[in-house]
Amino acid sequence: MTTQLPRPALLAIVGVIAVIGLFFVTRRGGEEPVPDSPAPSQTAQPTDPSASTPEAPAQKNATQDKTAAPSADAGERGSQGLPSRVAKALDAEKTVVVLFWNRSGVDDRSVKKSVDRLSRRSGQVAKFTDTVKNLSRYTRITSAANVNTTPALVVVNRRGQAEVLAGYSDFQTINQFVSNASRRK
Repeated sequence: MTTQLPRPALLAIVGVIAVIGLFFVTRRGGEEPVPDSPAPSQTAQPTDPSASTPEAPAQKNATQDKTAAPSADAGERGSQGLPSRVAKALDAEKTVVVLFWNRSGVDDRSVKKSVDRLSRRSGQVAKFTDTVKNLSRYTRITSAANVNTTPALVVVNRRGQAEVLAGYSDFQTINQFVSNASRRK
C-alpha cells in the first residue's frame, strides 16, 4: 500500500530543497559575501592636508614604508610612504592612477585591462598597478582614501587629492574618472 503526500506538502518540500540548493550554489566557502553591485566611488578629502600632499607626508609613514612587503620595484622606495616612481610622478604634478588588484579576481583582471588601455595624455597621467598586499607601501596616498576591497582604483589629481573607485568599472567609467581628475587644478 502506497500513500501519497498531499500536493501542498510536496510543493513545500520542493521549495525547501530549492532554497537550500540556491544557498549552496551562491555561498562561497570561507569567503566574505561580495556585494551584488559595485560600491559607488568615494571621494576622500583628507582631514590633514599634509597627509596626502607630496610636499609634507605624515611622519608615521616613514616606519611603515621600511616594513613594506617587496614587490616588482622593491628597490625603488620613495622618501616616505610611496615607491619612488609614484613619488616622482606626484612631484611632477601628474595625475597618478594606482590600481590595487588581485590576479585571481575576474573583475580585477578586467579593470587592469581597462587601466592598461588608458591614455597617458601626453605624459600628464602616470599609471601604476600593484597587489593589495603591498598597500602599506602607498600610505602617502591611501591614508585619506578608503581602500578595503579589490579592485580599487586610486586617482590622485595634480593637487594631491585622492579619490577611490572601488569594485568593477568598465573602461568608459575609468577613463571619465581619470579625465575629471586631470582637469582639476
